[in-house]
Amino acid sequence: MKFFCLRHRSYFLPFFVIWAILGVLQFMFSQNFLILFVNKHWTPFADIFFKNFTYVGDGAFILVSGLTAALFSYRLGVKIFLSYAVSGIFVQFLKQMVFTEIYRPPKILAEILPLLHHVDGVKLYHFNSFPSGHTTSAFALFTVLALECKSSALKPLLLIPPLLVAYSRMYLLAHFLGDVYVAAFVGIPISVLVYFYMNQYWETQSNPRLNGGLTKLF
Repeated sequence: MKFFCLRHRSYFLPFFVIWAILGVLQFMFSQNFLILFVNKHWTPFADIFFKNFTYVGDGAFILVSGLTAALFSYRLGVKIFLSYAVSGIFVQFLKQMVFTEIYRPPKILAEILPLLHHVDGVKLYHFNSFPSGHTTSAFALFTVLALECKSSALKPLLLIPPLLVAYSRMYLLAHFLGDVYVAAFVGIPISVLVYFYMNQYWETQSNPRLNGGLTKLF
């Protein structure tokens, strides 16, 4: 596992640098201050962009991505589906069973909510804030893709989509920084474990049909 992570350090190192910086910000400023800072810096373009880009972390997008990948690589499709399923179940357990009284920004900031910027057409929720499911799913998906990617130069670029999803959750008043911060740290390790152990399992399989996509399987 140590050498496995070293091979993909061009993805992991930038993530840990960003994660450390965001950790310092949370040490210096409150969650309310950070979400209000994000809310203050809005633009009409950002409203449209983040309203739509946040769906990159939606279950439907992940499932379509997994199915598309499976057409060309059965193994990659399975890794995407398993990473999404395991991380999703774990996040829902935390939301529904452990952190049930962690409220979302609209609930915490109810007194000043009418003064905040709200993106048209986005429904505001009040409960089950921690951690962010969309952020977890996005990091789970793009971590698998980064591990599959052969180019060290392209690996760090695959951090951009999940980071944008994480920011979109704050921009849309769906989550605090702490919610997406922990969600990222949930999605990545689960995907790494799924990817690593699925590779080990497939090394024991001799069926050549498993090396292709679904079209080759059937």
